[in-house]
Amino acid sequence: MHSFLQEIAFFGFLFCLLIGTGAVLRPERTVTFRILALLCVSVSAEILSVYFLLKDIYFEPLFINHFYIPFAWLLGPGMYSLFSITATEGRFSRFELVFYLPAVGFFLGFPLISFFSPSLFASKPIEYFTTGRTSWLDILLLLAYVGNLYYYLRVVWETRSVFHFRNLKESTGARLLLYIIFGSGSITFLIVLAYLLRDIHLLLLSMVGTIAYAAIGYLAQIWFPQIFHEIGPSVREAYRNSRLESVDLNELKQKLETLMQKEKLYLEEDLSLQILSSKLDIKPYQLSEYLNQHRKTNFSRFVNTFRVEEAMQLLKKERDANILSVAYRSGFNSKATFNLAFKSVTGLSPREYLRSLKNS
Repeated sequence: MHSFLQEIAFFGFLFCLLIGTGAVLRPERTVTFRILALLCVSVSAEILSVYFLLKDIYFEPLFINHFYIPFAWLLGPGMYSLFSITATEGRFSRFELVFYLPAVGFFLGFPLISFFSPSLFASKPIEYFTTGRTSWLDILLLLAYVGNLYYYLRVVWETRSVFHFRNLKESTGARLLLYIIFGSGSITFLIVLAYLLRDIHLLLLSMVGTIAYAAIGYLAQIWFPQIFHEIGPSVREAYRNSRLESVDLNELKQKLETLMQKEKLYLEEDLSLQILSSKLDIKPYQLSEYLNQHRKTNFSRFVNTFRVEEAMQLLKKERDANILSVAYRSGFNSKATFNLAFKSVTGLSPREYLRSLKNS
C-alpha cells in the first residue's frame, strides 16, 4: 500500500506539472493560462512534498525540505485571480498582486533565513504527525490553507447568485463553477483537518483527491471542451448581480435622473464616480456596475453625454459664443477634453457643429 501511494504521488506530480507546462506553451499566452500554469505548478509542488515524505527523502540545505510552503500560499490567490479574470473578461487587477506578497516573501526569505540560522529548518515535515511537535513551519503551512479557504469562500460570496437551485438546474456553467469551488474547497478543508487532527491518513486522502480532481477536470476538458466556454458567462452574470444585489434599481434610476437632468450635477467640473455614488448612497463599484450593465456605458461617457448635450443647447442659443467658454459652462475642465467628447457623441467637432447650425 505504501509503495502504491508513492507511485500515485509521483504520477500526480508529473501529471499536474505537464498540465502547467501545457498552459504556459499555449499559443494564446493570456493571463488566464499563466495563472492556470501557476496553480498547476503549485499543486505539483504540494504533491511532490508528499512523495518525498512517503519515500523519506530529505535534502541539504534544510530549507529545501519545506519548499512546498511558499507554493501553498499561491493556491488561494491563484484561484481567486482565475475567478476575477473570468468575471472581468481578462482584466487582471494590480491590487490582486498584494495577495501574492506572502508567497514571494517566503520564496525569498527561506534561503536568507537558512543562511543565517539553518537550524530553524531542522524539523522534518513527517515529525508533525509522528512526534506531536509543532514547528513554526507547520503553523505557516496551516495558515496558508486556512487562507486558501478564505479565498474560496470569497469566490462563493461574489458569485452567490449563480448557486440558486433554478440557475444550477439550467446552467451548465453554473454547475461547473460549483464543481470547481466545491472540489478545491473540500480538498483544502481536508488538508486543514489533517493538520488539526495530526492525521497523516487524511493528508494522503487529500493528495489522492487532488489527483483525481485534476484528472477529472482534464478529461472533461478533452471530452466536453464546449462546457468550459459556458463558465465565463455564468461567472460574469453572477458577479454583476452580486455587486448590485442590495440596490433598488428603479430607485437608483430615478435618483440618477433627478441629479443629472434636474439638478444638472454634471455641470460641476470636479464631478467624480466617488462624488456621484455618494450622492446616490451606493458604493462607487455599484454605480460603475450599474452604468456598465444597465446603461451600457462607463462613468466618463455617461457624464460627458450630458455635458455635450448642454453645450449643444448653448451653441444653438449663442451661435457667436466662444467655444472655450461653452466648454467650461458645460462642465468640462479643458478644451481638449471637450473637443474629444463632443466629437465622440455627435460625430462632429464643436466648430463643425456651429458651422452646420449657421448653414441650416
